[in-house]
Amino acid sequence: MTYLLPISLLTLFTALKIGTGIVVLRPFDAVVVLMALAVAVTPLSGLRPRPFGLFVLLPFFVWHVLSALTLGAGNGIREALQITLMTGFAATIMLSVERIDYRIAGRVMIAGLAFVLAYNIIWHVSHGYGVGWKHLNNPKAVFGYLPMALGCLLLFAAPAQRRLYWLLWAGLLVIIVLSTERKALIIYLILTAMFLARGRVLAALPVVGLGVMGLVVIINLFAAQDFTRQLRTLFNPIEAGASAALVARGVTPESLSNAQRTFSFNVANSYFRESPVIGIGTNGYFERVQKQYSYLPAYMRLGIHNEFLRVATENGIVGLVLYAAILIFSWVRLRRCLRHLRSVGRITKAQEYVMPFVLFTAPFMYLAFDASGTPSFAVLTIVTFMPDLAFAALRQRPVKMAVPSGARQEGVRRVGAEPLAAE
Repeated sequence: MTYLLPISLLTLFTALKIGTGIVVLRPFDAVVVLMALAVAVTPLSGLRPRPFGLFVLLPFFVWHVLSALTLGAGNGIREALQITLMTGFAATIMLSVERIDYRIAGRVMIAGLAFVLAYNIIWHVSHGYGVGWKHLNNPKAVFGYLPMALGCLLLFAAPAQRRLYWLLWAGLLVIIVLSTERKALIIYLILTAMFLARGRVLAALPVVGLGVMGLVVIINLFAAQDFTRQLRTLFNPIEAGASAALVARGVTPESLSNAQRTFSFNVANSYFRESPVIGIGTNGYFERVQKQYSYLPAYMRLGIHNEFLRVATENGIVGLVLYAAILIFSWVRLRRCLRHLRSVGRITKAQEYVMPFVLFTAPFMYLAFDASGTPSFAVLTIVTFMPDLAFAALRQRPVKMAVPSGARQEGVRRVGAEPLAAE
């Protein structure tokens, strides 16, 4: 599981899939089966599973399948198979939390992300895209998750490594700007503000303001360059897109993505009003849009790139409440775990305050702006178990900080304070 868990997540950065008529098979599915087999042959003696995350996930999973059945048996069976797979994924994580070597797993994950980044950039440059590295749908998500991975390293860096990680952090900004991946830029800005403000939200606001001003300066200095076109759409998302009526008449919007998002928001809103409590059924949006707006270009008739909006539209208020409860409970549990770890001297105040933003910002942005299908459920599952994974990982980590008076902690060396830990 030390290797299989990070590999399962890395497979989500590939678009490889095989249609079987009933379901679409991905490399992720095969790795999850291997994970289940690994857990099945591992002795469970002495294991203390924490099932809370699974209990929080299941109500939404069940409602998702029941909603799919309202649109037909085939649709319901397909979603039931997917949810069965995701439940198995969640169960293997629950049973393996304390058996993973997180130092090795982290190295595998970072090496994999570096490979995806290199492949993505090389592919684009070799195809004539000097900037705007977003034409590969799944691999482009790496730009949003790299700040999360590097942020974890920076947050717990040893003094001798801290300067190197800050240099890498600055270099990551250049890569993200050249990629023109707007979600990644927002993630990077939020995390930078939280690092500099040591997790204090009010203190981070001026840093965010300075970041926005810096972005405006970059856009104006390089106004003639292609890569600033996508960045400009951050400030005028509505104007950058065109209305469905204009697109139907042949007008090409400045930002195809913004046009599609505006269109899907308006259509989803109208569908939601039809059935606000239980929704129009899982997968109902895509099916109805294909028929009702068949005269529009294919890029306008994509699914909803926002899981919160999709759940509200297809699964109603009931589904949205169950979905939101997963994220809320996970955030609250993580804060409690970090508070406990700080009380026993495992982490510092700055680490306690910054870590929730490092771990949650990228997944939240992905779910809010770019997720769909299996990747969205995998991200949701990881977020659900984030408190358990973080707690276990930090318990394995060697600590080099002073232990508060009266705290009982085995294996802690009383050597100075951690970087980013001065209080």
